[in-house]
Amino acid sequence: MTTLTWPPAYDTAIEHELFLLGYRNLTVHVVGHVGLSLLVAAGTWFAVPHTLVLGWLAWMLCLALIFCLGVWAFRWRINSPGTDAKVLRRWKNMHVWMVTLPGIGWGSIGLLFVPGAQVNNLLVMTSFAGALAYTSVSNAHDLRGFVVSVTLASILLLSQIPAVFGDQSLAVIGMILLYLSVMAWVARNAHLTLIESIQLRLSNEILAQKNAENATRAEQANRDKSEFLAAASHDLRQPVHALLLLIEAYRQQVPSAASHPLVLNIAAAGQSISSLFNALMELSRLESGMEKPVLAAFDLSECKARLLARMRPEAERKGLSLRSRVSKRAAHLSLCTDKLLLERMLGNLLANAVCYTEQGGVLLSLRPAHRDSGYWLEVWDTGLGIAVADQARIFDPYVQLANRERDRTKGLGLGLAIVRHASDLLGIGVSLQTCLGRGSCFRMHLPAAMCVTWSEHVPAPATVPLPSMVHPSCWLAGRRLLLVDDDPMIQRAMQALLGSWGMALRVAGSGDATALEACGPDWEPECVLCDFRLPGTLDGIAMLDFLQERYPQAVGILQTGELAQTVQVRAEEAGYMVLFKPVDAAVLASTLATVLNRRKLERG
Repeated sequence: MTTLTWPPAYDTAIEHELFLLGYRNLTVHVVGHVGLSLLVAAGTWFAVPHTLVLGWLAWMLCLALIFCLGVWAFRWRINSPGTDAKVLRRWKNMHVWMVTLPGIGWGSIGLLFVPGAQVNNLLVMTSFAGALAYTSVSNAHDLRGFVVSVTLASILLLSQIPAVFGDQSLAVIGMILLYLSVMAWVARNAHLTLIESIQLRLSNEILAQKNAENATRAEQANRDKSEFLAAASHDLRQPVHALLLLIEAYRQQVPSAASHPLVLNIAAAGQSISSLFNALMELSRLESGMEKPVLAAFDLSECKARLLARMRPEAERKGLSLRSRVSKRAAHLSLCTDKLLLERMLGNLLANAVCYTEQGGVLLSLRPAHRDSGYWLEVWDTGLGIAVADQARIFDPYVQLANRERDRTKGLGLGLAIVRHASDLLGIGVSLQTCLGRGSCFRMHLPAAMCVTWSEHVPAPATVPLPSMVHPSCWLAGRRLLLVDDDPMIQRAMQALLGSWGMALRVAGSGDATALEACGPDWEPECVLCDFRLPGTLDGIAMLDFLQERYPQAVGILQTGELAQTVQVRAEEAGYMVLFKPVDAAVLASTLATVLNRRKLERG
C-alpha cells in the first residue's frame, strides 16, 4: 500500500478525481446550506426577535444565491471536467471562494445568541457544530477550502462569545477550540483517506487495463499461433505427404527395390517424420484450444477392437500377451463423446504400455466405477513402473523416463501430454496407479453422463467389408479418379502411385472450369479426391459440392492438412470422407477401395 506524506504530493490524476468529486457535490452543498438554515431559523424563532431571525435567514439565502451563481458561472465556463492542470488549479481557487461564503454565513450564527437563553444558545452551538462536521466531510476533497471556511466561521462566532457568556466565555471558547482541533484532524484524515482510496482505485483501473491489454495480447498471440499452425499444417504436410506417396510408388514400380534396406530405411524415416509432425501438430492444436470436441454416440467395443488389433503385432513381436477384459454390465457400452480424441487417448496409453513392457503383458479392462458414477477404462501393464518422484511430470511434453537416449523407436514423449490435454477437453479423469518394478495402471474415468446405449440413439452404421489386403491394383485397377490439387509435387506423386495401382487418373490444378476440362465430355469420375486449400474463390468442400452436382455418382473425398476441426465438421456434414495429410499409402488404398465398394453396393 502506498504511504502518504503530508502535505500530499500533487498528482494530476488524483486532482482530477478530487475535482470530479467536488464538481458533483456542488448542488449538495447548496441544498444542505439552505436546509440547515431553515431548521435553525425555525428553532430560534420563539427566542430571538423575528426581525433578527428573518434578517439572518435572508443573509444565508443570499449567500446561497451567490454560491449558486458561482456554480453556474463555473459550469458555464467548464462544460465538461478535464485533466488540464490550469483548469484544475482554477477550480481549486474557485471552490475555496465558494465554500468561504457558507463559512461566513455560519460564523454569523452568533447573532442568534440570546444572553441567559440556555436552550436557544445550545441550539445555536449545536447547529454550528453540525455545520462544521458536515463541512469537514463534504469538503474532504478540498482541504484548503475547509480550512479557510472554518477559520472565518470560527473567528466570527468566537467574537460573539464574550458578550453572551460573560465569565464563562473562556471555558466556552476553549471547548470550541478543542472541537475545532478535532474537526481539523478528522478533515485531514478524511482527505488522506480519500486520496488513498482514489490512488487504490486508479491503481486497480491501471491494473485492470494492463490485464485487459495482456489478455488481448494473449488472444492475439493465440490467434497468431493458430494461423501459424494452420499455415504450418498445410505447408509442411504437403512435402511429407508427397514423400510418403513417392516412396510407396517407387516400391511398387520397382519390385526388386521394395525390400532393399535403403528403401526400407527411407520409408521408415518418412513415417517417423509423419508421426512426429502429427504428434506435434495435435499437441499444439490441443494446447491452443483450437480442438473442439465433436460429440457423437459410438460403440466402444469397436474402438477397443480396432486399437487391440493395431497393437497386437508389436505385442506378439515382443512376446507379450495383449488381453481385454470387460465386465457384463459394460459388455454393450456405448459412449457419447468425441470418438477420435478418445481413441487417440486410449491408443497412446496402449502404445506406451506395449513399448515399455518387456515381459508379461498388457490388459485393457472396462468395468463399472463405484456408486454408479460411470465406468473405468484401464490399461494395465507389467512394465517398469514409475517412481513417485516422476509421477507428477510424466504428463509433460517430451518426458520419457525410460528413454534418456531419445530412441525414436520408443516414441516422442508426447503421448501422455496429448492424453492430459484431451482428457481435460472431454471431461475424462485420468489417474495413475503404479509400483516401481512391477507395472502401472492408467485409469480413465468415463462419467455416467457420457455412457449411453445404442438403443437410445440411431443404430450403429453397417460396416462395408474391406477387400483382402493384397496389391491395391486387384481392386482399384481401371477405377476412374479425379484429383483436384494445385501442388505439382502432390500431382506427380499421386500420378506415380495411383498409376502403379492401375487407376485411370485425371488431374486438375484448381477451379471448376479446370476440373471439368480435365474430365472432358466423355469421361466421368467414380471418385473425386480434392485438396481443401485451393486458389481462387472455391475451397475443397465447395469444389466437391460443384463436382457432385455435375457428377452425382462420384464419391467425394477431401484431403486436408488443416488443423481447424471446423474443416472436418463441414466436410462430414456435407457427406464427404476426410483424409488428413500426410496420408499413408495403405490408408489411401483401403479408403478408396472402401468408398468405391460401398458405392457399388448402393447401386446394387
